Amino acid sequence: MADKTLIQRAKKIKLLLTDVDGVLTDGSMNFTTTPEGKFMELKRFNAYDGVAFHILRDCGLQCGIITGGNAPATEYRANALGMNYLYYNFLSKLDPLEDLVKRTGITFEQIAYIGEDLIDYPVLQRVGLACAVKSGCEDCKKIAHYITKKEGGQGVFREVAEMLLKAQGFWPVVIKSAEMGTIGTSPKPSLLVVNRKKAQKECQV
Repeated sequence: MADKTLIQRAKKIKLLLTDVDGVLTDGSMNFTTTPEGKFMELKRFNAYDGVAFHILRDCGLQCGIITGGNAPATEYRANALGMNYLYYNFLSKLDPLEDLVKRTGITFEQIAYIGEDLIDYPVLQRVGLACAVKSGCEDCKKIAHYITKKEGGQGVFREVAEMLLKAQGFWPVVIKSAEMGTIGTSPKPSLLVVNRKKAQKECQV
């Protein structure tokens, strides 16, 4: 992290948000069928990213997901890892971003976002620290403050989380927690889940 401007941006971050497909996963779409004949989507997540969600929480940083998809596996993962926010079925991601600013009082400058495709572009333009995935589209990489060394599904979230925690001086605390075996023992928050399609139906009633 030789870039002083990048370090200054990272020091301000209180909330790290991410897309799912192509970031937490390699972007593959995997489907199977249940015994009842229903289709079910499978997600393949990375264990290194899982640890990153825990250490962010332990250090007092919030985290969450904004995704255009809708997979039960994503909500299960968010709950299991103690994330703060999950917005899904949002192909337009600025609305969730603005909703989070209103809910939390955290400013755009204090938010980092990891994305890789065109639907992430507007959010990357708005946040204080825009992170694009190495394997993502060129348009996102052109406006990013940081481009990951890893590709989607290979620990991208962990890479960005480590960058933030080191910039903010938390890394010695993380190492101490690893030595003591206390990583991930901080209380898990209640997950806020916002489903755009469900919200639309409720508005129509």
